[in-house]
Amino acid sequence: MGMSSTFIGALVLVILIQAKGQPGFISIDCGAEAGANYTEPSLQINYVSDENFINTGVRGTIASEEINTHAQQQLWRLRSFPEGKTNCYKINITRGSNYLIRTLFLYGNYDGRNMSPQFDLLLGANLWDTVTIQNASITQFNEIIHVPLLDFIQICLVNTGNGTPFITAIELRTLKNDTYVTESGSLERYLRCDLGSNRSYRYWADDYDRFWFTCDIKEVWTQLSASISDDSFFENDYKPGATIMSTAVTPANGNAPLVIGWEPEHETDEFYVYMHFTELQVLTTNQTRQFNITMNGELWFSNFSPQYMSVNTIYSPSGISGKEIKFSLERTENSTLPPIINAIEIYKVKQFNQSDTFQGHGSP
Repeated sequence: MGMSSTFIGALVLVILIQAKGQPGFISIDCGAEAGANYTEPSLQINYVSDENFINTGVRGTIASEEINTHAQQQLWRLRSFPEGKTNCYKINITRGSNYLIRTLFLYGNYDGRNMSPQFDLLLGANLWDTVTIQNASITQFNEIIHVPLLDFIQICLVNTGNGTPFITAIELRTLKNDTYVTESGSLERYLRCDLGSNRSYRYWADDYDRFWFTCDIKEVWTQLSASISDDSFFENDYKPGATIMSTAVTPANGNAPLVIGWEPEHETDEFYVYMHFTELQVLTTNQTRQFNITMNGELWFSNFSPQYMSVNTIYSPSGISGKEIKFSLERTENSTLPPIINAIEIYKVKQFNQSDTFQGHGSP
């Protein structure tokens, strides 16, 4: 059965390293000159050099033609690791806090070789992912929600013999501890969709600096939108934000269900799902929007009506799995209006069974 979160409250964030005006943000420009500390104007996010987080590697800059097409300066530099098999960053954090951890990679032909590498990315001693650079001119990222057991984390890059590892930026964002809770394991971003939108967003639109994308889910939907001001909008602890919630989708056929589904790579993969809802219309006395949510044909949440200008988040309290996972939002007999959904987040459970530390090169 899904759970609903409609809590409203102040968010108190405590962290050892704080960016100006952004409590809970750690934003590291990998390869920036020593002492660098600047605000990226397009994001209003403060970045610092990686000099205090690692003592190995070589600073590099992407090709000039790539700089011309990437306006944000935290993407212009990088740190590569031509020596040593494993090189690790060490970043002090608050033990037991809930963090969104993001690593970014833009090759940008920094070495003039036009040879995109492949290498392993570790969180502590645990394999997080294998990074395969698909396009030299496109920024790739990895993102995970993780609760560290120590007062620091290590992010390590491993040379697997397929080119020199590198990293462009590291970003940590503190989340509220009672959000994104799992029975076990960490949450790797699988999909995060701003439904009904025609563009992507991150910080200033989202207080937690989550990346939101438009997502083509291959369903026949009608896009909805409304003007929502931050002052008149009631958030919950997930804080998707007024901008993200100002759009939604509904079935093009008002009598049809609204379906969101996917086929996991492995049937045993576990997922956590977070659906965010806001009613965008002022309903008249003879209008009702009410629907049930089923998962793979079984009732998951019943008789749900989104609240006007207020966030409702329905989420899975435990991991879900299957050969196919399909959610269906189906209007009830009493409803005069079809179902809507504004945004959805899907995460895959990542089990880290090794130590949070790696005895490798690089950590200060």
